[in-house]
Amino acid sequence: MSTTPWYKQFWPWFIIFVPASAVIACITLLFYMSDKGPSMVVDDYYKKGKAINLELSKFDRAKALYLHADLTVSNGVVTVNFTKGDSLKPAALKVSFYHTTLKDKDIDLMLAPNANGAYSGVSEKLLDARYTVFIEPIGGEWKLKENIKLPYDSAFKIKPEYK
Repeated sequence: MSTTPWYKQFWPWFIIFVPASAVIACITLLFYMSDKGPSMVVDDYYKKGKAINLELSKFDRAKALYLHADLTVSNGVVTVNFTKGDSLKPAALKVSFYHTTLKDKDIDLMLAPNANGAYSGVSEKLLDARYTVFIEPIGGEWKLKENIKLPYDSAFKIKPEYK
């Protein structure tokens, strides 16, 4: 019976291959993850927290002014009409439509006052999904928020409550 050296047999290489492949996979994953750091990490948490508190104070300001509005979206025309509260008649409104999952469907519009006292503007993009809508004046003194699903036949009633 002739014995072959261990390095010419199948089983030692098979046993070495399993842990070696795990080590190679770990090193590859480590290099891949070091290049792709988490995008949610913020460098200065204090500044970010102050910005969040500022946003919440804008919602509180809208609540103090008792702002109620009707938002209508029809054929690309976006109209905001204040029904209650002291809106202080801003020169223009900024309306932001944020899609729930797709960033490329987000839309920012500037609405100008029309002869009826409402604010209107036109969107070139098709609005046909779930959105979170933010309405604020150009100066940014207050802010309203509502979750909507488009298309919708009638006006959305927007109340000054943080949701």
